[in-house]
Amino acid sequence: MIFSSMSFSLMSLSVRLSSLSVGIMQQVFFRNLFGLILSFLLIRKQGLPLFAEKEYRPLLLIRSGAGLIGVFFLFYASSHAAQADVALLSRTTPIWVSLCAVLILKEKIPRIQIPVILLCMAGAAVALNPTFDSDPIPLLISTMPAVLNGVVYSMIALCKGKVHPMTIIFHFCAFSTVISGILMLPGFVIPDPKTLFFLFMIGISAACGQLGLTYGTQKAPAAEVGIYDYSGLVFSIFLGWVVLSEPLKLSTLTGSVLIIAGGLWSFIYNNRQHSKT
Repeated sequence: MIFSSMSFSLMSLSVRLSSLSVGIMQQVFFRNLFGLILSFLLIRKQGLPLFAEKEYRPLLLIRSGAGLIGVFFLFYASSHAAQADVALLSRTTPIWVSLCAVLILKEKIPRIQIPVILLCMAGAAVALNPTFDSDPIPLLISTMPAVLNGVVYSMIALCKGKVHPMTIIFHFCAFSTVISGILMLPGFVIPDPKTLFFLFMIGISAACGQLGLTYGTQKAPAAEVGIYDYSGLVFSIFLGWVVLSEPLKLSTLTGSVLIIAGGLWSFIYNNRQHSKT
């Protein structure tokens, strides 16, 4: 899950660097095209089924639809609201994952999960210093990717042991590539070499993020691994400092330390609980 967060942070950086040259739909298309090709090749190499059994296809359709709509919402919010507001609200994912884990998966949330989420949320707030003075609609839309991620995590967890992770990734990438490809056509722009490189990086990093997300969610309870989504904020801060020369403020560093502390707290607690059982 930490590898997934790191990959998605690199994807977000690549989206930002290519946003001046190509439109959102073209970015979303490339985001999924490389994942489609990679998952197809791996499935063929390992002799896995391209399609799930009929009874699990509705779950994969919900997972794919929720994931794609979440990407659209996130890209729209990033263009119409303050970045700090979007970054914080879109990272309320662990809250919605935990809620969906209770309602959909019937999981029991460990008592430690609530204070850990609050600690990480506090760290995110300190690091981002949101103002929430954006228009109400973009702010509401900023929350929707996190809500939909709760659904995504739950659908993947319901397929645990029933559908191979690579098949889940193939379904999502195929669905998203077709839909975004159709929507991309009216505004398609032939990218220059530099932009093409960033589009390539969007696709590769997104594919790696999907691999980490799918395998991570199938290997452990959704509520337990969802907390590590906050590590993406730390990676984003680091990448912004290294690549974009964004300053590292004391509040940013303090928030990052709180987020890392929350992740370590959750990891150590869950490790002890598993060792007891």
